[in-house]
Amino acid sequence: MVRVRGLNVSRRKDPEGNYVVVMDMNSYELLKSSISKLGVNVEFMGNVVIIRDRSWSRINKLINTARELSINVNED
Repeated sequence: MVRVRGLNVSRRKDPEGNYVVVMDMNSYELLKSSISKLGVNVEFMGNVVIIRDRSWSRINKLINTARELSINVNED
Protein backbone atom coordinates (compact mmCIF):
# COMPACT_ATOMS: atom_id res chain seq x y z
CA MET A 1 0.00 0.00 0.00
CA VAL A 2 1.30 3.45 -0.91
CA ARG A 3 1.06 6.27 1.60
CA VAL A 4 0.72 9.77 0.26
CA ARG A 5 1.06 12.67 2.67
CA GLY A 6 0.60 16.27 1.64
CA LEU A 7 0.86 17.19 -2.03
CA ASN A 8 3.10 15.47 -4.55
CA VAL A 9 3.51 17.67 -7.63
CA SER A 10 5.32 17.07 -10.90
CA ARG A 11 6.23 19.74 -13.45
CA ARG A 12 6.30 17.03 -16.11
CA LYS A 13 3.09 16.58 -18.05
CA ASP A 14 1.27 13.27 -18.38
CA PRO A 15 0.69 11.81 -21.89
CA GLU A 16 -2.56 13.80 -22.19
CA GLY A 17 -0.73 17.10 -21.53
CA ASN A 18 -1.93 17.65 -17.95
CA TYR A 19 0.03 18.56 -14.85
CA VAL A 20 -0.69 16.08 -12.04
CA VAL A 21 -1.00 16.61 -8.28
CA VAL A 22 -1.44 13.64 -5.94
CA MET A 23 -2.63 14.14 -2.36
CA ASP A 24 -4.11 12.28 0.59
CA MET A 25 -7.73 12.68 1.72
CA ASN A 26 -6.78 14.85 4.72
CA SER A 27 -5.07 17.39 2.48
CA TYR A 28 -8.03 17.26 0.09
CA GLU A 29 -10.46 18.08 2.90
CA LEU A 30 -8.38 21.14 3.83
CA LEU A 31 -8.13 22.27 0.19
CA LYS A 32 -11.63 21.32 -0.97
CA SER A 33 -12.96 24.88 -1.27
CA SER A 34 -9.86 26.09 -3.14
CA ILE A 35 -10.02 23.13 -5.51
CA SER A 36 -13.66 23.81 -6.35
CA LYS A 37 -12.89 27.51 -7.01
CA LEU A 38 -10.04 26.61 -9.37
CA GLY A 39 -12.19 24.20 -11.38
CA VAL A 40 -9.55 21.49 -11.85
CA ASN A 41 -10.29 17.83 -12.63
CA VAL A 42 -10.52 15.67 -9.50
CA GLU A 43 -10.25 11.86 -9.40
CA PHE A 44 -10.64 9.72 -6.30
CA MET A 45 -8.75 6.43 -6.00
CA GLY A 46 -9.23 4.98 -2.54
CA ASN A 47 -7.35 7.18 -0.05
CA VAL A 48 -5.63 9.14 -2.82
CA VAL A 49 -6.93 12.17 -4.70
CA ILE A 50 -5.51 13.02 -8.12
CA ILE A 51 -5.81 16.53 -9.55
CA ARG A 52 -5.19 17.07 -13.27
CA ASP A 53 -5.09 20.36 -15.15
CA ARG A 54 -3.42 21.81 -18.23
CA SER A 55 -2.67 25.15 -16.57
CA TRP A 56 0.46 25.41 -14.45
CA SER A 57 -0.79 28.70 -12.99
CA ARG A 58 -3.86 27.01 -11.47
CA ILE A 59 -1.69 24.20 -10.09
CA ASN A 60 0.70 26.82 -8.68
CA LYS A 61 -2.21 28.60 -6.95
CA LEU A 62 -3.17 25.28 -5.36
CA ILE A 63 0.44 24.74 -4.21
CA ASN A 64 0.60 28.21 -2.67
CA THR A 65 -2.71 27.67 -0.86
CA ALA A 66 -1.42 24.35 0.50
CA ARG A 67 1.75 26.00 1.77
CA GLU A 68 -0.31 28.72 3.48
CA LEU A 69 -2.20 25.93 5.29
CA SER A 70 1.14 24.28 6.27
CA ILE A 71 0.55 21.25 4.09
CA ASN A 72 3.75 19.50 3.00
CA VAL A 73 4.43 20.03 -0.73
CA ASN A 74 6.85 17.68 -2.54
CA GLU A 75 7.85 18.97 -5.98
CA ASP A 76 9.42 16.73 -8.58
